[in-house]
Amino acid sequence: MTSDIAYCYIILRKNKMKTKEILKTNLDKILKYIGVSPKAEVEEIEENNFKINIMGDDLNFLIGFRGQSLDALQNILKLIVFKQTQTQPIITIDVNGYRDRKIEKLQDMARNFIDKVRFFQEDTELPRMNPWERRQIHLMVSEYDDIVSESTGEGEDRRVVLKLKKKSKKEKGKN
Repeated sequence: MTSDIAYCYIILRKNKMKTKEILKTNLDKILKYIGVSPKAEVEEIEENNFKINIMGDDLNFLIGFRGQSLDALQNILKLIVFKQTQTQPIITIDVNGYRDRKIEKLQDMARNFIDKVRFFQEDTELPRMNPWERRQIHLMVSEYDDIVSESTGEGEDRRVVLKLKKKSKKEKGKN
C-alpha cells in the first residue's frame, strides 16, 4: 500500500515538473516566434496553479486591449498543457505587473460599490467584466461579512451584482 502511495506521489511530482517545463518551453517558443526575448519566470503558486511573470521593455502588445492578448496567450498555453498532460491547470500570465495593477483597480472599484450598497441598502450592478475580473471581485467580496456577490447576464454582458447579505432569524434576534 505504501509503495502505491509513493508511486502516485512520484507520478504527481513528475507531472508538476512536466507542466512547468511545458509552460516555460512553449512560452519561450511563442515569444521567440513573435520576435521578443523578455525575461519570463514560471512558478507554481499552489497545486496545479501557475503564475507566469514576463518582464521587459515594449511589451504592451502582449497585453493588448483590456488584456485580451494576455488572455489569448493564457488560453493557448492552457490548451498546450492539456493536450500534453490531460490536466487543466490554472495559468495566470502577468506582463510587467499589469495584472497586479488591474487587481488594485478592481478592488478600489469594488470597495466604492460596496459602500454604495451599504449606504442605499439596495443591490448594485458593476460594469460588465471578463471571467478573470469577475473572479477577482468574488474573491474580494467573500472577505466581507455583510455583502455577497453573484454573476448575472450572458456572454459579453456578464457582470457582478453586489447585495447585502440577508440576516438569518438567529442573527436578527441578537440585535
